[in-house]
Amino acid sequence: MYHITVRPDTYKISSKLVDQNPYTDLDDKPNQKIAQKQHKHITNHLSNNVKYVINAPSSINIPDMTFIASAGLSLPRIPEPIVILPWMKYPQRRKELPYIKDIFKDLRVKTVEFPGSAKAPFEGAAEAKWFDNGNLLVMGYGFRSTKETTVIMRKLLAEIYQSYGLSPPKVLAFPLQSFSYYHLDVAMLEIQPLTCIIHKAAIRPKDVQRLQAEAITVNLIETDDTFCLNSIVDGPNLLTHTLANPELKSYLEDLTEKTVVELDTSEFEKSGGSVRCLVFDMFDPRLIKRKQHSHSSPSSPK
Repeated sequence: MYHITVRPDTYKISSKLVDQNPYTDLDDKPNQKIAQKQHKHITNHLSNNVKYVINAPSSINIPDMTFIASAGLSLPRIPEPIVILPWMKYPQRRKELPYIKDIFKDLRVKTVEFPGSAKAPFEGAAEAKWFDNGNLLVMGYGFRSTKETTVIMRKLLAEIYQSYGLSPPKVLAFPLQSFSYYHLDVAMLEIQPLTCIIHKAAIRPKDVQRLQAEAITVNLIETDDTFCLNSIVDGPNLLTHTLANPELKSYLEDLTEKTVVELDTSEFEKSGGSVRCLVFDMFDPRLIKRKQHSHSSPSSPK
């Protein structure tokens, strides 16, 4: 597996982003220079990362393109790299799709369209987590996707995996309970193939039991630090944002048995995202290890 990141050249906050998540404030807009510095710091800490620069014309409004986790869902266990593309809930995010396709084309990754709609949007890996070595997909819905989204995903995954003669992953979906956790990648952190941490306010007790029935160890956390689980386990490290208190750092290190690396993502949190939102995980059976690369996508993708 390797990572994909997109430099925040198009990143900004506009009035269209208000009410799309609970964190956007038009009176607290991000500083582009600081955002660039923070993003570079994140990419420097990632192993096997492919960095992209999007040369979009100024007339194209794609302020969330840097939140590349929403670029789709990479599929494990398949003998070639495949990504299910997103169908974003909000129109301005749908403008990202040509650039997303161009990135995967450059990487020679096969893409599959998600047959979404206004009633069934899908915002990629921000809403889905792989467990059990790719045999279980956990999805959270309610704010940027719907229950119908999960029904479509279950059917699509069955078609794709069966076309390769493989058993499809099981899909377990539950409704997110708080707008503070509007995407699953804010609510949940996977730390082992069968272990996760979840914000207690994001999930119903009966859905905790459903996860446990799949042999997943669920650790519930109660904290005002809503972005602490929007993090990445990368080798020996847990990459997270600047944590609210030292006790939280100790808790995460004890639970994950990883070294917590705190990275300032304050400029991105103004738009509702942190470390996990800024990184896309790519399963690629062609590569055991991919070196650091930088790419610029064409300015006019087709």
